[in-house]
Formats: sequence, structure tokens, C-alpha cells
Amino acid sequence: MADQKKDILRNKRVLIIDDSLTSKAVLEDILSAEGYESRHAMEGVEGLRIISEWNPAAVLLDLIMPGMDGMEVCRKIRRMNLPVRPAVLIVSVKDGKDTVVEALSNGADDFIVKPFNESELLARVTAQIRINEFYRELEEDKRNLETMVEITGALSATLDSTEVLSVIVGKVAAVMEAVRCSIVLIVKDDEGYVLASHEDPSVRELRIDLSKYPEIKEVINKKVPLALDDITTHPLMSGVKKNLKELQGMSVLIVPIVFNDEVLGTLFLRTRRREGGYTSKEIDFCRVVANSSFHALKNARLFERVSMEKEYLKEMAVRDQLTSLYNHNFFYSRLDEEFERAVRYETPLSLILMDIDNFKHVNDTYGHRVGDAVLREISAMIKKGVRKTDVVARYGGEEFAVILPHTLLKGAVDEAERLREIIESHVYAGLVTDRITMSIGVASYPQKAAINSGDLVNHADNALYKAKWSGKNCVKVADP
Repeated sequence: MADQKKDILRNKRVLIIDDSLTSKAVLEDILSAEGYESRHAMEGVEGLRIISEWNPAAVLLDLIMPGMDGMEVCRKIRRMNLPVRPAVLIVSVKDGKDTVVEALSNGADDFIVKPFNESELLARVTAQIRINEFYRELEEDKRNLETMVEITGALSATLDSTEVLSVIVGKVAAVMEAVRCSIVLIVKDDEGYVLASHEDPSVRELRIDLSKYPEIKEVINKKVPLALDDITTHPLMSGVKKNLKELQGMSVLIVPIVFNDEVLGTLFLRTRRREGGYTSKEIDFCRVVANSSFHALKNARLFERVSMEKEYLKEMAVRDQLTSLYNHNFFYSRLDEEFERAVRYETPLSLILMDIDNFKHVNDTYGHRVGDAVLREISAMIKKGVRKTDVVARYGGEEFAVILPHTLLKGAVDEAERLREIIESHVYAGLVTDRITMSIGVASYPQKAAINSGDLVNHADNALYKAKWSGKNCVKVADP
């Protein structure tokens, strides 16, 4: 409807309802000479139909007509639910005071007596359209102000940025009659996230590739609003034209949300429009909304950053910094959990402890930097060589542990032997002639009596020492 309102003003539509073809011809010539667009109806029913379909800015209405007279037509016009209230000017040969009063009482805005003066008629039509436009703008300003009050209330009522952004897109979509209204958070040059969309309230942090949205990138670069009257034909969209087939007849408005000269995001609207696009008042309204919403968007970006840092710190707390494997503390925590689960559900659980043979020689000969590189390579091979359900940890300096849930002793031994062969056969960067081998100990529950997870570690540790005393580079099993 917003586009219909603008069309009324720009096309200056005037409907003539008069059964006199002579009057019709005269009025059409006068209006046409001043740039008005006119249509004609011979009687009231047809006139009411044209009003409902065409939405004229003004109606020139004769009183004496066949069927429904002008008074009744005027009353029916005023009862119609129209996007814009048309100005009704009675044009009649009847000029009695009572007739004028009755016409004005029935909803007419002015009364012009035939024969009329051409200049006077044009002046009265122009004045009535201007008055109607003034009241329409007041109504629009009132609506926009009410919307801003509601948005401001939402901003102050909650710290939940998601809730605030949802209110914003819903209110703006209602005012602008948008097919889509969304707020996009800008993360990187080609990465953004739709934080809220009025057409689908379930949308939360939907990642979008900004390379497919040149209109958004244009706003990010220039930091000013961008309005495209027809998205499918605008030169800016030529590179992604194949993706716009379903957007025929769509206009787009993108307004940047700027803070400290940085574009945090955009307010993005799509509407079904005819020629003319968005008015400056609509763009200003969206700009005010965008400026008021930056706090919520800033909070969303801050929340995203804090969440990422929190997840990173949480991960770092359980990871070994050198190898990125789980650390010693996390290993014991998970082993306790897996052991309790194995006891409760009577399922097998195995543990592999691994120690690099003669690792001191590597550090002494090649230096600690090469030694660290060897540790990282071995860690990556172990992680790649086990199942996703297995838990790999750096147990000590050159020791590693693998927890194998639902795994019997034989399966664990086979896994340990396979890992030993992988590590022995690998060529390590920085080592000249030396090769790397591992001594490995394996223990399982319930094959080996164990009351708790600590017993299982002790059994695997004893098996590891057996491997060391047996000449290294081998796999040993805890004594039955």
C-alpha cells in the first residue's frame, strides 16, 4: 500500500464521476493540461469500483446522476476502507446553501458550482490534494513515531539482543509493508549472519556468503543507504542475476548500522513495488531505526566474540598447547566417566599407554624445537589412527594415552600394534638417520581385575614398563 500512496501523489490521479460527456471532456482537458491523470465513470457504482481499484487522490463528483445520486456516492466513498482518503469535490449546477451544507455533511471536502472557472477548479483540486497529503504525512509521522517508541521500549526492556532485533524487524516490516525485513551482522568481508528476520522468526545466526549480495557489500563500502527500485535489472546485480529469477518486481532497501565509522551490520528490506521505489521519508525512518538498533547489534557482536573466547578458553583448559591433544587432567576425568559407564552397563573398556623410546636422545641431538615437532607429528598420527569415539591425550612429556570405550583386550592390542607400526615407519622432519619407536602397554576391563579407573591406569603402566624392559618398540599386556 505504501507504493500506492506514492503513486497517488506522483501521478496526481483524479476520477471524474459525471454522466455528462461534455463535462467529462472539459474536465479531462483542464486536468490533462496541468499534468493530472484522469479516469471517468458515468455513474456511481462504476465510480466506486474504480476508486477501490485505482485509488485516486481526488474525485470530481456530480450530484445529479442516474441511479445512485452524488450524495449517496459520497457517503459510500467515506465508508470505504482505502489506503488513502481521496479528496471529494462536488461539481454541480445546484448551488443552494442547503445543497452545499448537505454535501459537506456527507463527507465532501469542497463544492464547485457549474459553470466553473478553470483556474479556480485547478486551485481547489490542488489545495484538497495538498491538504490530504498533509494529513497523510501527519498520520505517517505518527505511525513512525509510535513504532520508534515501541522499539525504544524493547531496547530498554530487555538485554536479550535477539528479542530486541526480532521486535525491530517486525515493526519495520509492518510500517514498510516489506516482504522481507532482516538484520544482518557483518563478521568478515564476505561473511555475514542473519540475526533476525520477520518472515521467519526461527532464523538465528544464519550464515550468508556476502559475495552473493553485492548490494550489501556496496552499503558496507560506502556506508550510506542504498535503494534499488528493481533488483533484477539494476547494474549492480548483474553478477548474480541468475540468482534473482524469483525476485521479479522486488525493490530493495539496505541501510547501514554504523558505530564509530564501522559498519556493524545492515537493515535489509525487500518490498513489492511499482515505479518510484522508496521515498526519502521512508529511507530516513529506516535510518533512524538502524541508528537506534546498533546497541543491540553491538551486543550481539560482543556476545558472539565473548562466546567464541569462552569456548576457546574452555577448550584450552582441557587441551595440551603443544600437541592439541587432551591434557592429563581431562584424561583422568574422561577415564573416570568411561569406567563408571563400563561398570554400570557391563561393557568392556580398554586403555593404551604409550611412551616414545629414547626421546631424550632426540632432544639432545637435534634440539627441543625438533623434539616438539616430533611430538606434534606423533600426536597427529595417533589422533588420525584411532576411532572418533576413542579419547587421545598427552599423558606426560613423551607419553600418550588412548581410552577405548566398548573395546575388548584383543581389539585394544591390535589397535596398539597398528599405531606402533605407523609411528615406526613414519619419516620425521628434522631427523637425519634416527627413527622413532614406541613402547606400549595395554590393559582392559573386565579382563584385568580393577576396582576403579586408577587400577586400570596402574595395570596399563605396568604393562608399559614390561615393554620397556623387553627391549622397547613393542606392545605388552597387563598380567592376567
